[in-house]
This record gives sequence, C-alpha cells and structure tokens, in this order.
Amino acid sequence: MLALNAIDDEEGLIETGEREELYRFIEDVLTAAGIDVEALIARRGLDDAELTSPWRRR
Repeated sequence: MLALNAIDDEEGLIETGEREELYRFIEDVLTAAGIDVEALIARRGLDDAELTSPWRRR
C-alpha cells in the first residue's frame, strides 16, 4: 500500500474506484493465502475501511 501511495503521489493516477478494486484484490490474495479477513477485522474490532487505515493518507 505504501508503494501504491508513492506511485499515486508521483503520478496522481489512482482513482477511488481503482483503490476499491485494489482493496478487493488484496483481500482475495489474503483469503487465498488462508487468512480469514472477516475474522481478522472482527478480532481487531474494526470495520472494513479501518483495516487499511494505517496505510492511508490523512
């Protein structure tokens, strides 16, 4: 996510819809790797959007 943020900072090419697609892709990859994303979110007491908050720009 940090690398994607850097690319976006340089080029300004990543739109909101594309970010949402990237999130779904990352979630799919985690699920394929055996990580239960919904359980991870629940264990941390977060909602979907908060899971990636540490890597979002403020």
